[in-house]
Amino acid sequence: MMLEKTIFCITRVLTYFILFCACFIFWDIISKGSRKVFHKEGFINWEFFTESPQTLHVIEHDGETLELSSENYFSFKRSLSDAAWKLLITKSQFKEVKERLVNNLNDLTETPSPSSQKNLLHDYIENEKKEAKEKFNFWLDMLENPSNHASDFEVSEEEMPYLVGRFIIAFLNQAKSKYKLLDNELSYFSALHYPKIDNLTPTNIEDINLAYFNFLNENLPKLWNVFEAKNKNLRERVVEFDENPSTSSFVFLENNFKSIDEVQSLHEFNSIDLLKKISDDLRWISSSFRISVDSKDYAYSGGGIFPAIAGTLLLVGGAMLIALIIGVCCAVFLSEYGKTGKFLSLVRLSILNLAGVPSIIFGLFGMGLFVIFLDWNVSLIAGWFTLAFMILPVIITASEESLCAIPQDFRESSIALGASKWTMIKTSVLPYALPGILTSSILGVARVAGETAPIMFTAAFAMRSELPWEGLEKWTDFFFQGVMALPYHIYVISKIPQNEYTIDMQYGTAFVFLMLVFMLASLSFVLRARLRRKFNW
Repeated sequence: MMLEKTIFCITRVLTYFILFCACFIFWDIISKGSRKVFHKEGFINWEFFTESPQTLHVIEHDGETLELSSENYFSFKRSLSDAAWKLLITKSQFKEVKERLVNNLNDLTETPSPSSQKNLLHDYIENEKKEAKEKFNFWLDMLENPSNHASDFEVSEEEMPYLVGRFIIAFLNQAKSKYKLLDNELSYFSALHYPKIDNLTPTNIEDINLAYFNFLNENLPKLWNVFEAKNKNLRERVVEFDENPSTSSFVFLENNFKSIDEVQSLHEFNSIDLLKKISDDLRWISSSFRISVDSKDYAYSGGGIFPAIAGTLLLVGGAMLIALIIGVCCAVFLSEYGKTGKFLSLVRLSILNLAGVPSIIFGLFGMGLFVIFLDWNVSLIAGWFTLAFMILPVIITASEESLCAIPQDFRESSIALGASKWTMIKTSVLPYALPGILTSSILGVARVAGETAPIMFTAAFAMRSELPWEGLEKWTDFFFQGVMALPYHIYVISKIPQNEYTIDMQYGTAFVFLMLVFMLASLSFVLRARLRRKFNW
C-alpha cells in the first residue's frame, strides 16, 4: 500500500512538473512574442504579418528614436530629400548651376552631321591605333635590342621576352577598363593570341599588333553606336530636367550621365574637359539636397514574416496531402489486402523503425534524391516529398490501426450485399476510419511544420524577395520555386549577432509559428469531431 502511494505521488509530481515546464515555455513565447505582434498602434502589428524580412534601421530624429524597416527608412529619407529639394530650387545659386549644367550637357551630347560623325570616328580609331603602335614599336625594340633595355628594368636579356609578354597582357587588361563594353571581345582576343604572347618573337609582336589594329577597326564602330544611343538618351533626360527640375528628373539625369562610363573614352575624345565640369555640377546639386540619416542597422530585425508564413503553409499543406494519399493507400493494403506472414511483419517493422530516423537524415536523403539526382533543386516539390516521407510512418501506422478498429461485421455485411472488395472498403470502412486517420494527420502537421533540417536542405531560402507564385514564366514553375519557412527563419535569425531587436523578431516569429500550428491542429480536431458525429458507430 505504501509503495503504491509512493509511486502515485512520484508520477503525479513528474506529471505536474512536465505540465509546469510546458506552461512556462508557452508563457515565455507568448508573453515575449506578443510584444512584437501587438505593440504597434492599432493593436495588431500588421507590418509584421504583411511584409518581407528587412534590415531594421534605428535612427534619432527630432529627439525621438525611430525603428524603421528598410522600406520605411528609405521612404523617410526620400521625404527629407524632397523637402530639401523644394528649398534648393528656390535659391539663385541653383538656377545658375542648373543653367550651366544644361548648357554643358547639351554641348556634350550635341549631334554632329553624318559626315562629321564619320570623321570623328575615323580620327578616334586612328588616334587609338597611333597610341597602340607606339607601344608595340617600343616592345619590338625591347626584343630586338634587349641589351639596351635590360638594365633599365633590372632583368637579364634572356628574361626580356617574358617581361614584354607581361607588358602586352597588362596593355590588354587596361583596354578592358577603357572599352568596358568590349570586355568579352578583348578576353577572346587575349586568349586567342596568348600562345604568341607566351612565346614572343619580333614576328609574333608584329602579328599581334596587326591583329589588334583589325580588332579596333571592327569593334570601335560598335562602341560608337552605343555612344550615340547613350547620348540620345542623355539628351532626353536633359530636356526633362530643364523643363521640370524635380528630384526624379535629376536622379534620371544623374544615372544616365553615370552610364557613359562605359564609353567615357569616346566622350573624352570629343569633349575635352566638359565631363569634369558636368560631374562637379552634378555633385554640388546632389550634395545640396540628399539628406544623410545616420542609423544603427540590424539584419533580419525589421519588416515582417509574410513570405515565411506563406511558405510554411504551402510546405505543410503539400506534404500532408502527399503523405495522406500515400499513407492511407499503404494502410489499406496492409490491413485489407496484405496476407499475414513474415513479409508483412517485416514491412510493419521497417515502417516503425523509419519513425525513429532523425529528421536530418531525411533532409540529407531528400537533398540527395530530389534536389541533386532528380535535379528539382531547392524547391517546393522537393520539400513536399521529403517531409511527406518523413511523416509517412506515423500516418501509415495510425491509419492502419484505425482501419483495423472497424468491426468485421461492416465488411461482411457490405460483401453480403454484393459489393466488391474495393467498394466495401470505400463505403463501409474508410468513412468510419477517417476520424482516426485525421488524428494521425494532427501529429503529422505538428512534426512537419517544426522540422528545420529537411526544409533547409530541400525547400527553404534564408531570404527570397519574390513569393512562390510571383515571376513565373509558366504555371508548372510554381512547384520548382524555393520558399521561406518559419522554422528556418527562426534558425537564421538565431545565428546572426544577437540584440534586443533580433530577440523580439525571434520570439514574434515563434509566437506566430505556435499559433499557426495550433490553428492547423484545431482544424483537424474540428474535422475529426464532425466526422465522428456523421459516421458514429
